[in-house]
Amino acid sequence: MNRLFINLFPIIASVVILFLHILGYAATLYLSNYLVFLIWLLSACIHIILILKLGKVTRFFHKSMYIDTLTQLNNRNFFNMNITNAMESLQKKQTYVSLLIIDLDNFKDINDTYGHIAGDEILKQLSHILKNNIRTTDIAARWGGDEFVITLHGVNGKDAFNVADRIRRIIHNHYFYYNGTSFKVTASIGIASIGDKMDINTFIDLADKALYKAKINKNSVAFLDVCFDL
Repeated sequence: MNRLFINLFPIIASVVILFLHILGYAATLYLSNYLVFLIWLLSACIHIILILKLGKVTRFFHKSMYIDTLTQLNNRNFFNMNITNAMESLQKKQTYVSLLIIDLDNFKDINDTYGHIAGDEILKQLSHILKNNIRTTDIAARWGGDEFVITLHGVNGKDAFNVADRIRRIIHNHYFYYNGTSFKVTASIGIASIGDKMDINTFIDLADKALYKAKINKNSVAFLDVCFDL
């Protein structure tokens, strides 16, 4: 969509609507009832078109701001907004929020051997796995590179581990394909889980440190204090 049009659209819409209102008022003074009806009908149609166009512009802005262009998952901006809301909910009610950070093992080797296009295809296939194996209330997002995050709302540490291990096993058993070649990929997952509000950066750092521990053995799921080697 043309960005100049997007930037000017609110001004264009305002001018058109103002013109239609002035025209409608003038029509009631000088024109016959039939012509007045036609003008108001035209005005209604233009209003509908402008509303539909505004919806399209809004969706474009949302996609460009909050959707990762490669994987079509939520991006880091959306994750930051969501985790902020999740922290606020911990203040209002007694619940849990768990965070998974997922990193593909030895992903650089695939890029170096088969090229970045093959690597991108694997990331897209992985995004489908993540999206299809969480609840609609959970949020999966691309954190950056080959790292992904999942926010689990109302899920404690034990249940978060079960979710993480299930996703780890699905990735481990999945055959990734690109250009007639199949790949076996594994993932390491770090988990943090809290029941009280915490500084967001501290919360993410806990999951990141757990991921670092899981990466030692690879194909593992880890909390900060214990590592489950599968």
